[in-house]
Amino acid sequence: MTDWSGRTFDGTFAVQFPATVLRALDRYCREAGSSETGGILIGRHSEDLSVAIVREATPPPSDSRRGRSWFVRGVNGLRDMLGKRWRAKERTHYLGEWHFHPVAHVEPSGDDFAQMVEISHAKEYDCKEPLLLILGAGQHQGRRTFRVFVCPAGGAPSELLARLDAASDSEAAGGSRAARRNS
Repeated sequence: MTDWSGRTFDGTFAVQFPATVLRALDRYCREAGSSETGGILIGRHSEDLSVAIVREATPPPSDSRRGRSWFVRGVNGLRDMLGKRWRAKERTHYLGEWHFHPVAHVEPSGDDFAQMVEISHAKEYDCKEPLLLILGAGQHQGRRTFRVFVCPAGGAPSELLARLDAASDSEAAGGSRAARRNS
């Protein structure tokens, strides 16, 4: 499995997922079987704030609840985890949410987007442009199917599409503004 980079059609937002994060997400989805699951995305931004770089996808917190067609992410341990990540040498922070729909067709629900709008306005998240990653049960080109969206406060969600011009998946999407943490 390789890294994945994407950006919005207009080039406003960009994101990178290292292969290690994608492999962890695939494992969480396999472990969930026919139930939905999810967690949070943690990372940082490039020096010029042009790219959101996801460094970690957490497993579902222990107080999460789930079923075949629904998931409620818990909060157990997240505050402490995020505090430690923020104080680490390579400072990372909350970037957004991920969850798994155990079906082949990956389509975010209205509830998914409503939650992201709520997060983009919530002071406790301090994330004005959260990412939403939805994974499905299907495969495409040897990789689990997924879709990534940025959900800016006061704006409509925008899908991040795979970079077709990437010479290296770890390259930054030049000149674009990332989904970034607004303090």
